[in-house]
Amino acid sequence: MRTEKINEMLQEGIANKYFPCAAFAIGDKDGLLYKNYYGVTRCFDDNNPCFEAVPERFTGVTPPLNEKTLFDMASCSKIMSATMLALRFIEEGKITLFDSISRFFDVPEDKKDIEIRHLLTHTSGIKQHFLLENDGRSPEQAVEIILSQELAYPTGTKVAYSCMGFILLGKILEKVGGAPLDVLAEKFVFKPLGMKNTCYNPLEKGYTDIAATEYVESVGGYKQGLVHDENALFLRGVSANAGVFSTLDDVTVFAQMLANKGEIKGKEAFLAPSTMKAAIYDYTRGKEEGRGLGFVIREVDTLSAMGDLYPDGSYGHNGFTGTSIYVHGDTGLYIVLLTNRVHFTRASQGLYRFRRMLFNLCVSEYEKTELPFKKKN
Repeated sequence: MRTEKINEMLQEGIANKYFPCAAFAIGDKDGLLYKNYYGVTRCFDDNNPCFEAVPERFTGVTPPLNEKTLFDMASCSKIMSATMLALRFIEEGKITLFDSISRFFDVPEDKKDIEIRHLLTHTSGIKQHFLLENDGRSPEQAVEIILSQELAYPTGTKVAYSCMGFILLGKILEKVGGAPLDVLAEKFVFKPLGMKNTCYNPLEKGYTDIAATEYVESVGGYKQGLVHDENALFLRGVSANAGVFSTLDDVTVFAQMLANKGEIKGKEAFLAPSTMKAAIYDYTRGKEEGRGLGFVIREVDTLSAMGDLYPDGSYGHNGFTGTSIYVHGDTGLYIVLLTNRVHFTRASQGLYRFRRMLFNLCVSEYEKTELPFKKKN
């Protein structure tokens, strides 16, 4: 596959200060085609922070990004951890999509119609976002805090991306699995897939090579190993909405499994074909956006982080910190782009248009060079 233009574009992204660093991989059902690393993992000192979305100068530079660097996966955690656990538990007969949340918790009357499928497709009506810490109750009372909030809309009537709904899903999975979410994710997802450097709370596990995210006054510096998401941090770093840290190699393993619809070459399938088919079905077509079970589903008449050329039915997710995993619905072409764009403050938005253009380039280069050859063979 020709990668010269892709490489140039990623270098331009660094030069234009869309992000401090980027780990990039592209592949398809047959395996990895190209990967590379760009930029540095940190540009500013804790005692001399930057509050510019496009900084004029750097106050400190760490060693270049490398294959061992962990990224805060942010909302990509939703598909890497909680979604995979939910799918595995469905396969094992522990839960069903139509289970009411009242099966697991005492819930107010207005929330008794919420089912697991609503949490996975962001159609529950639970508020999109609020800070749990502002309620005054403890992390152990997160379920009660979320359920005490009024619904934002009637269950099932619209799509509204809800981190709070996913936090609730995580608590259900913990109750069903009989262990904390990080323990369940390691047992049922990361270890079976061979993702050796993927975890929650990496500092507690001895990792130090981690891409820095945003400066936080209450922390007294830049977050570098502490989860960026405020609610996940309140929940001590372990949550269904965010909190997973991973390397490019591990995320590529995960993307390869997605591209092969749940199969792992040379091993027993991680997910059954019927499970993956259910996961990437568009349950919300005609509503605000396409949603599968945890996955964003491409609808070609809407603006998408996947760009303009990924077809209807493509799937994946992205994260607020600057991460993304997307799979082409027809060919299985996957693109992984991991950045820490919030290191230039959360107002840094240069990544958004850049990512769409990069994905367009990747799809066209792949189809011009790789796809014709593979079709002939």
